[in-house]
Amino acid sequence: MDEQGKLSALSLFLRTYAVLSFVIFVPLCLAIMLQSPLFDDGGPMNWSIWNGVACGGQPCYVPPMLFIIYLVWAVFLWQAAKDPHEHISFLNFTAWANLAHGLLMTFRAMTNIGLFWSKFLTDIPFVTILALGIFILHPNRNREAANIAA
Repeated sequence: MDEQGKLSALSLFLRTYAVLSFVIFVPLCLAIMLQSPLFDDGGPMNWSIWNGVACGGQPCYVPPMLFIIYLVWAVFLWQAAKDPHEHISFLNFTAWANLAHGLLMTFRAMTNIGLFWSKFLTDIPFVTILALGIFILHPNRNREAANIAA
């Protein structure tokens, strides 16, 4: 694939992830903040999150904060898709941070596979595919070299 094809594919990939992030994290954030019983311990959707909606009888504050970070990240993914060359540092950070996050979650899920089996279908592929996609479609560092090659 030539450099222009990679840039087009990367832009589509980043926009897809931005949209998926909103589709996934807005409802999860609302469910946690509203303490939906669907997501609480024993609820039918609890498998999709790391813990329940209450922590020691109080609302859990960490999950919504993480969801908000992912929503802000989605906005920046959308921005980076417009001109990946202008956002190389952000793309590098995104790829490495998500790869590290995926590896850590893999280790954590494997320590209690009975409880965290679903993470191999949800969180782990979500962050790992994002990292790998950016690594594979990463734009040429030199915009002029990319334009000459095209």
